[in-house]
Amino acid sequence: MKILFLFFIFYFISKSFGNIIPAPKDFKCSKESLIYTYGSGDAYFSKWSFTDSNYDLPFDCLNDNRSVTCTAEMNGENAKMLHGSISTCVIDSNGELICRFINLITNYYPNPIIEGEFKPLTKGGQTSLKGYYLAFGISSSFTILPNTKVEFQGSAFKESFDATNIMLDYQGGCGPKTLQWPNGFNFTFNHSNPIINNASSDNRSLIVTGSNFCNNSNYVNLFIDGVQIDKLNIISIDHELFEVKYNQQYCKSIVLNIVSGGLESNKFQFDYKPLPLKINSIPKSKGGSIIITGERLSSQINNSLVIVNIGQNECKQVISSKNEITCNLDSITNGSISNNLQVNISINGIVNDNNLLFSFDVPFISDFILPQGEVKLIGDCLGALQSTQVYIDDILQSNLTISINDKQTTLSFTPLNQIKKSKLYLIVNGTKSNVVDIDSSFYVKSIPSSPSVIGQIVNYTLYNINPSNYNSLPTIILKDNSTIKGIDIKNSFEYSTHSYSFQIPKGCGRNEISISIGNQTSRTEFYYEQPIITSCSIRSDQMIYCLGNFTNYLNYYENGNIKIQFSNRIIIDDIPKKPIIFENNYFLFPLKPEYGSSEISLIVCNENSRSLKIDISPSLSYLNKSPMFNSTGGQIIVNGQNFIPRTAENTSVYCFSNNQYYNCLFLNYTSISCNLQILGPFNQTCQVEFNNKEINNNITISFYPPLVSNSTMISNSSIGGIITIFGNEFYNEIDEISVGNSICSNITFINSSSVSCLVEPLIISSNQTIQQNQYVNITINGKSGGNYLMIYFQNPNTPDQGNKSTENNGKNISTDGNNNDNDKRSIILRKKWILAIILIGGVFILVGLTTFLLIKNKRKPSVIYMKNTIVSGAKKGALGIKQIRYHFDLKNFKKTTNIQDTDESIRIGAAAFREVPISPFLNVSSPPSQSSEQSLPQPPQPQLSPNQIQKLPDYDLSINDVPSSSS
Repeated sequence: MKILFLFFIFYFISKSFGNIIPAPKDFKCSKESLIYTYGSGDAYFSKWSFTDSNYDLPFDCLNDNRSVTCTAEMNGENAKMLHGSISTCVIDSNGELICRFINLITNYYPNPIIEGEFKPLTKGGQTSLKGYYLAFGISSSFTILPNTKVEFQGSAFKESFDATNIMLDYQGGCGPKTLQWPNGFNFTFNHSNPIINNASSDNRSLIVTGSNFCNNSNYVNLFIDGVQIDKLNIISIDHELFEVKYNQQYCKSIVLNIVSGGLESNKFQFDYKPLPLKINSIPKSKGGSIIITGERLSSQINNSLVIVNIGQNECKQVISSKNEITCNLDSITNGSISNNLQVNISINGIVNDNNLLFSFDVPFISDFILPQGEVKLIGDCLGALQSTQVYIDDILQSNLTISINDKQTTLSFTPLNQIKKSKLYLIVNGTKSNVVDIDSSFYVKSIPSSPSVIGQIVNYTLYNINPSNYNSLPTIILKDNSTIKGIDIKNSFEYSTHSYSFQIPKGCGRNEISISIGNQTSRTEFYYEQPIITSCSIRSDQMIYCLGNFTNYLNYYENGNIKIQFSNRIIIDDIPKKPIIFENNYFLFPLKPEYGSSEISLIVCNENSRSLKIDISPSLSYLNKSPMFNSTGGQIIVNGQNFIPRTAENTSVYCFSNNQYYNCLFLNYTSISCNLQILGPFNQTCQVEFNNKEINNNITISFYPPLVSNSTMISNSSIGGIITIFGNEFYNEIDEISVGNSICSNITFINSSSVSCLVEPLIISSNQTIQQNQYVNITINGKSGGNYLMIYFQNPNTPDQGNKSTENNGKNISTDGNNNDNDKRSIILRKKWILAIILIGGVFILVGLTTFLLIKNKRKPSVIYMKNTIVSGAKKGALGIKQIRYHFDLKNFKKTTNIQDTDESIRIGAAAFREVPISPFLNVSSPPSQSSEQSLPQPPQPQLSPNQIQKLPDYDLSINDVPSSSS
């Protein structure tokens, strides 16, 4: 319809003015130029004149006989002037210039070019619209579809108007909007993103402040920790404030964000901080339990970290719930400030910001009751017997006998006379408490005073009953407002003082009750019977084990109404493999390093049972006062009870000789090891400091005497030679070494396990036999140690020209020496023949026996025989072990030699080989090679398997082995 209307207008103008109204076929708009294209021979604009801004915009036109292209250069300064009324100059179809007022058809207005972001505030206000060609056809306002007018400052018909920066007076809105220009150009915009600046809360709602929230809930969504809040919970909403129903009972951080008109806000963290409102006072000199009441005093997170600081003092053993925190504040004995201390509570790093102050030693009476005919005041800092005065109706009660508990939280006295509607207060160390109204004329007493936790009938006697209430029956009102009707036990006709029975239900802890009869009421209390811990001990598995009768209390423990208090803390069941166990007649829990000797009690429904002292301090039971060390040091073992790693850290050994401390290590709960690297051989005096306490008696460390194991050998005793002695506990301070009856000279200390010395030649007669085994003794620092060792290879009875006698003139030579030599040679020859015959016969016997056994046991697959023999070495005086392995089977005899040949110039010569019977079920392995400092090989050890047991023959084997030398 619009197009048809424009066509008729254009047709009418064409008929009226001919071809002087340009009709461009195309046009392009940019910030650099306006380009209009016309048909060849058509009229076209050569200039636009903006009369209100006194600015002419010329067009540079180019005719290529097909079309005419007209271009007007553009920049920021030119664009500012494009507003108000427009007159034009036209080149008509005849080529004539016509300049007069000819309006542009709106369809050919340049399309606006918007610069930058156009994001007005949702609440509205002055907003700048920047760009090019913004004011064509515009006088004083824009249109927001469908038909909302947006006025702007100034007028497009004024010369000072800036067409590139138009200040709109925007009235606000929500969500996307569309601006429309007269030429039909539409520009869709949205508002600025919502911004959350702050948040606050009360007990019923959450209030969020910021900007660009919108004022229409249809466009707005609030998210808390990513969860959308139901719009039914929205209390109010405006562009800068959002209030929603939300109640958070715990201390925690939440993340808020708002989506308004499809635009998302920043994520804002809001802390629901702890809000402490009230705190009690405690004695400065005693410390005590702090009770803080308020809101959001705990977290929903398990194992939350709750820290309470009062001034500079940390309140310990914190227990928190939604509306209450309890903790223990230590006593303060110094002169620090004790009044108006700031209370700071941190829950998982979130700290309160309100100003709650605490002061020590401020007496306060919070309540009173009349148990068993007494007046019992309940409060804080009620003082001590010497410092507390009781005033009734401003009169000092000097004759009262009062009792105050150790925590100064209760004060009790038996009134001398009935107290009727009086005012009572205390003065403690000169500080006056608050005033309470009190009346003690009607009171009660009960038998028993502490009913069983499983329930029990209790008799109450009521005193000073008014006559008007004689015919009434009393009622007990419990804390939960439940009631118990009394029954007259009819033990007296005196109704001013009368007894009634009540069935007290099962329960635990302290119970404050009211007893009413007629119009009289007395407030009193009773405590359920508490469990009794009879004894406690520490078991070897480091569990604290306590005995008692807890049968009636199992359900209370399972329900969490019983806690174990020890070492000034509540015991927490946090060790999976060592849980707390609570049974009929005992309970146990693991001992932890942080525990110290302390009273243990059971907290039953917030009331402590009678406590019992447990001593778990480390104790010393045994310390060796005369330990023996080896050459490189040793250990001092401290034995005792209740050791923990800290005990070892606090234990050390101080030695006087070197002025050095030695640390100790924790071994287990009963042992501590102190490693001392002290060199011998001289005795050392040391002192043990156990758990930071010196032990009176010193310890004396002595060192083991020398231990002689083996040595090298000498081939000829008549010559002597150097031997190396092996063993342990050798020191450089060697007093003497003897070999047999001789002293070994030229002593050389090699290390703690070897020394060497020179053995002098032996002077012996011709018929004397030298023992190969000699007793070798080493003396160091007065301590001796020795062993029989094989020192000589053979008896040195060999030809020696030195034994020959000669005359002084050298002419007459004696023949005695020759005769002796011949006798010796004859004896040696006979011995060799005898030895050869024995060896040959042994070989034949061995071969025959082996063949017989193989034939007899041909069903057996095989057997291995190993033999060790002494062989001469390549060097003089050296012997070794030669191991020969024999392998037998049914078909042939195979001998394998040289499996292991080792020449060792060591201690072998002094040891005798021996035959060792071996079981038929043993697999004999070859002996390991020996170093010069090791002992001789031990007899082979059996290694069995089922296959070996089946395959080995049924007869015994024997093996020649080198026995180990004794130490």
